[in-house]
Amino acid sequence: MQNLNWDDLRYVIVLSRSGRLAKAARQLRVDETTIARRVARVEHALGSRLFERSNGQLLLTEIGREILRHAEQIEIGVCGIKTVATGVDDRAAGSVRLTAAALVMNRILTPGLPGLLQLHPQLQLHMMADPRNVSISNREADIALRFERPEQNYRVLAHRLCELPYGVFASAGSQSQKLPWVAYEESLCRLPLARWLADAVKQEPDLPPALVVNDSDVALHAVRAGLGRSLMPFCVGDNDDGLARLSGPEPVLMRELWLLVHSDIKHLARIRVVIEWIESVFAELGVRCKERAKRLK
Repeated sequence: MQNLNWDDLRYVIVLSRSGRLAKAARQLRVDETTIARRVARVEHALGSRLFERSNGQLLLTEIGREILRHAEQIEIGVCGIKTVATGVDDRAAGSVRLTAAALVMNRILTPGLPGLLQLHPQLQLHMMADPRNVSISNREADIALRFERPEQNYRVLAHRLCELPYGVFASAGSQSQKLPWVAYEESLCRLPLARWLADAVKQEPDLPPALVVNDSDVALHAVRAGLGRSLMPFCVGDNDDGLARLSGPEPVLMRELWLLVHSDIKHLARIRVVIEWIESVFAELGVRCKERAKRLK
């Protein structure tokens, strides 16, 4: 077996997380040929194929997943060496990949970004509003916010961030209870808000849904446009001048929001800073939601 070069393994790690040569090339600021050459060099040194193509994506083979696990340990070690040598970790510098639902990303987190980046100008946040569950254990993202309690995984740490109260909202210009519902696709029936809306639709058989969507942010835009009523978190709907709450001060639904982070990187300053910022954003929203609820009573 030929000697392995850590720098070549870095290309394997990035390609495994992106799944595409073009995306990996952009991240590493090289051309696609360089990515392919470096990965081929690792495969040749190991005598094993690490990737296979499926539906336009490059996915790790079984041995590739094992190699990745060890390569990520080397990556953590290299980062630790850099931290000791430069102290850069104390300055919360570098990139952090954060994934969450589009509604959470656009309506809750993004408004608070200026303060975070002003305090930590060397921090670069990659925000991925991805409808699929981007994998933390496979290091597709560093931090994830999920509306479902995650399955136990020794490589992933999870804690409940908060419970979000939901109410029925409509456009601020139309507060009629007879508005049609903006509902969710049947494929999302496992989600509590989709089930709640499906039950609400059944209770009004003479009023079919005006629109069926697969994303909460799309539902929000539809409601703001006056197309119907739907469920929204208090902290989103009550802070949007284009929306009005139709339900009372008590939530019609509560949803848990979980924060996930890979156990190997939880100690890094840039990760800690982003987690603390997320927690502060939701803590502040909780205060505002409680104040709003008191005014409505």
